[in-house]
Amino acid sequence: MIFKRKKKVVQGKTWYDVTLAQFQELKGLDLKDLEGQIDAAGILLGAKVDDMSWKDFCMELNKLKFLDEEVPKVIIRNAYTLNGRRYVTQANLQEFTVARYMDFVNQSKTGKWERILSTVLVPEGKEYGEGYDMDRVYLDILGMSIVDAYAVFNFFRLQFIVCIKTMKDFSVKALRRNPELQELVSEVMESYSMSDL
Repeated sequence: MIFKRKKKVVQGKTWYDVTLAQFQELKGLDLKDLEGQIDAAGILLGAKVDDMSWKDFCMELNKLKFLDEEVPKVIIRNAYTLNGRRYVTQANLQEFTVARYMDFVNQSKTGKWERILSTVLVPEGKEYGEGYDMDRVYLDILGMSIVDAYAVFNFFRLQFIVCIKTMKDFSVKALRRNPELQELVSEVMESYSMSDL
């Protein structure tokens, strides 16, 4: 009788398992470098890798192969449940009030996704900024899957870029007679760019 050795199946993680907070911690890590891999394993697996055997570490590292792939692209949803609370996606920047739009612009400058997304994800049953705890919203968004956060972020990032370009083009055309003012408006509009995020 010949006994076949069973292959050990390694259950891996996927981008869907990574939260926005974990993704932000991963930014800047060199995952081709052993030190970066150790840090990534600590972030994503909650593992104390310093005390692991090399064999166990290599097995755990196999679970992180998905990091070599791009974050999957998905369509944004109308609502997300984050930490047991439901958030509605308000998807049209052109319907924002001026105050909310300026919040979006100012949060965009911070580069903090949880703050940017807090202007477009609103607790169900509430109006934007209407008596809810923003710190709670930030924490909930930090727990969001990076796949969903990435989809919402990129959807609004593209809307924002198009909106700013449209406003800039309109303003520049309207101010053709005054080149100094035209240059000033152009510079101001460029300063509100999200293209660097």
